[in-house]
Amino acid sequence: MGNGALDSGRPDTRETESFLQGLEGVLDASVWYHEGRLVANLVVHRYAVVNVDEIRSGCARELGDEKAPTVILVMRDEPARR
Repeated sequence: MGNGALDSGRPDTRETESFLQGLEGVLDASVWYHEGRLVANLVVHRYAVVNVDEIRSGCARELGDEKAPTVILVMRDEPARR
């Protein structure tokens, strides 16, 4: 499988995913390229406080601008209803 980074010359997404998964309140993170932009999808705890600007700037500071997602989608983990 793979994320296409090696074939296209773009940075690998695994380091960005790992960084995002380490953030407080993040339960899961996936990162991919879409139309030339780095996109991240985060699943966060339902009570987590999320600031996507802080997430992006923290990622850029730690990993560099090329590994920081330009689009961040956030989904809250909600308990299943019975």
